[in-house]
Amino acid sequence: MPLEDLFPFVKEEMQREGLWRNSFESSDRQWFMRTIDLIRARFLTIKDFSTKGRCYFSDDFDFDAKALTKNLLKDKRLRYFLPDLALALERLESFSAPSIEKVIRAYAEEQEVSAGLLINAARTAVSGTSVGPGLFEMLEVIGRDSVVRRLRKAEEIIPES
Repeated sequence: MPLEDLFPFVKEEMQREGLWRNSFESSDRQWFMRTIDLIRARFLTIKDFSTKGRCYFSDDFDFDAKALTKNLLKDKRLRYFLPDLALALERLESFSAPSIEKVIRAYAEEQEVSAGLLINAARTAVSGTSVGPGLFEMLEVIGRDSVVRRLRKAEEIIPES
């Protein structure tokens, strides 16, 4: 379905679920349409935009229990790595997918851990799930402020010992 044809259906769903902002039709329209385009390939119904896609529009989203266990709770070092990674991402001049990828991979190398550990943990910390579009594109669309805030909040989720 063409993006413009999909827009009214997504708008109605977002309004029904309290996720709609009027700026999605004005100042944030380009971002909104880009976000819808990025995530729609993974969704089967309009309802998915307000459930599976909730993390793109709100900090109030649920964590998938399997993703939490598999990606955030499996390595206690993530309690320190993710807030540290947030600081590195916060300092980026350009918050773009290529620069985000470069920072994450460099940080993994610096910490002598696999990039996959950080990529999977960051995805879960930021979206609550282990699936979705490419991580770096997802982080770019969600935006620096939300990504940094959510990575820092991961420290509260991961136990110290």
